[in-house]
Amino acid sequence: MLRILIVEDEPVNRQFLLLSLRGLGNCQTACTGEDAVLAQQTALEQGQPFDVVFLDIVLPGMNGLQALEQLRALEMKHAVPADKRVPVIVTTGLDDDQTASRAFIQGQALSYMTKPFRPGQIPEELRKLGLLAN
Repeated sequence: MLRILIVEDEPVNRQFLLLSLRGLGNCQTACTGEDAVLAQQTALEQGQPFDVVFLDIVLPGMNGLQALEQLRALEMKHAVPADKRVPVIVTTGLDDDQTASRAFIQGQALSYMTKPFRPGQIPEELRKLGLLAN
């Protein structure tokens, strides 16, 4: 079972992700960037890193891009090799190529999904990343 972190402040989107991931892994949720960073820190300290993170860009307080930078900084602090870093799928209601570029370049996100999500899109993204069998 995958260990999944869902970082989403909108209840409807969070619930959609939870339902889409049901049976695929154990999901933990965070509603803010700060909570996401704390969840990552705890996971790394316990030696149980996440297998994938779904990260909304627009969050209250620390936004998703800032949170992504902090997630990567924690991995560096804990000496996580580059090939073992958690895959991050950035999610947003913004159809903004500049935001997507920043997520990929600055935070090394591996995928980018715009809302609203379509049925089957979540498992499809996990397959693309090699986290689910075809």
